Amino acid sequence: MKFYKKKVLSLPLNLMILGAFILIGSCKKYPKQRNLIGAWKIDSTYTYYNGFTYTQKEEGADWATYVYDKDGIMQEIKYGSFQSYHYSIKEHSDTLLLKATQGDKISELKVLGLTKERMILRKDKSPLFSGNNQKRYEIRYYSRTQPPKENLIPFKDPRKNTVN
Repeated sequence: MKFYKKKVLSLPLNLMILGAFILIGSCKKYPKQRNLIGAWKIDSTYTYYNGFTYTQKEEGADWATYVYDKDGIMQEIKYGSFQSYHYSIKEHSDTLLLKATQGDKISELKVLGLTKERMILRKDKSPLFSGNNQKRYEIRYYSRTQPPKENLIPFKDPRKNTVN
């Protein structure tokens, strides 16, 4: 019976191997903005609020079609009108940023999945009640669709006074 001596690797080599595993493990594939381009429709939504959940699979009255163009403009289309947003994906992140062209509010949505045919977005929402330890969010599941062909009217916020 032979006994084999274990060959001990040197400390620098061990550190290089460990570093390679850490780099490989930390490499994350972030969504690409070009994968957003085109029209999307909502297939279903999942809503979470402090342990209570609700899944909606039937089309909701407020579900829109979202058309992303290559110039960084997204149109939310519903009820024969549209609202425009500037969109971008935060660099080295999975966060989709939307800024209304008619306002200053920026919305952040986390991209949970994005392929050529499917998209999953999560939007954190503020709590409905006062107090701590509340978690509220909505996940929307999208699929590719054709953009609407009817003549669309730009959305105008009736709360804003346009008369001078």
